[in-house]
Amino acid sequence: MNLKSLIGSAIKSRRKELKIAQADLQDYAEIGSTALSNLEQGKANISIDKLEKILEVLGLELVVKVKIKG
Repeated sequence: MNLKSLIGSAIKSRRKELKIAQADLQDYAEIGSTALSNLEQGKANISIDKLEKILEVLGLELVVKVKIKG
């Protein structure tokens, strides 16, 4: 699974867990419907600023760490 798909899946899962409709998340995070739909499907390239807003609304954080080769 690629990074876009992982992020999209996490966002969709958390949104559903919180019982937030896509339309409401769009309003809270100030993102368009097509962009959010594509993001949840792992198809979108969005700005870090938009991603940050979405993660904030959903109570998520993005963690970047060194990948250990094994």
